[in-house]
Amino acid sequence: MKLRSDNMVKILGICGSPKKGNTEFMLRTVLDSAKKNGADTTLVLLRNLNIKHCTGCDICEKTKKCVIRDDMNKLYPKISSADIFVLGSPSYFNNVSGIMKDFIDRFCPIWEDERFENKKAFLVAPAHSTAEDAIKAMKEFCDICGIKVIGNLYINTENKITENKTLIKKLKKVGKKLA
Repeated sequence: MKLRSDNMVKILGICGSPKKGNTEFMLRTVLDSAKKNGADTTLVLLRNLNIKHCTGCDICEKTKKCVIRDDMNKLYPKISSADIFVLGSPSYFNNVSGIMKDFIDRFCPIWEDERFENKKAFLVAPAHSTAEDAIKAMKEFCDICGIKVIGNLYINTENKITENKTLIKKLKKVGKKLA
C-alpha cells in the first residue's frame, strides 16, 4: 500500500494500555514487521504522555484548536501526517482503557478534517475475557472520523501471548500487509 510520493507508508501506532504488556507487544509486533517491509513507523505510548480529559467546552467546534495545553498538542501533527493508524487498547469493563478514551475524546478539534477520509486503521485488543467491545469502541471512533477500518485482531490473554506463535505470525502478516 504505497501512499506517499516517497513510496513510504507512514504508520502511527497508538498504545492505549496503562502498562507495558499485551497491547504494546501486539502493536510492536505489527509495527516492527511493517518497518521491516519498508514502512515509516512510530509508536506512541499514551501512558507516557500527559493527555487531559476533554472538558466539553466546545471552543474547538469554532476554532478547530483545543484550548487544553498538554501533550495532545504534540500528537496532532503526527496524527495528520500518518497514512495508517494501528490503534490498540486492552478491554476494560467492555470498553477501551481510560487513556485511550481520553485520546479519542481529544479528537474533537480535528475529527471533521477531510484528510481523515484517506486514512486507514487496523485495531488490536487483548483481554482476559472479551475484547469485542473495545474493538467496537475503536471502530465507532474511526467511523465518526471517516477513517476506514481495514481489519482488527483481538485475543483472549489467558495464555501468554508472547509465546503464541500463531498470533505472532498473524501480527507480522498484518504489518507486512500494511507496509
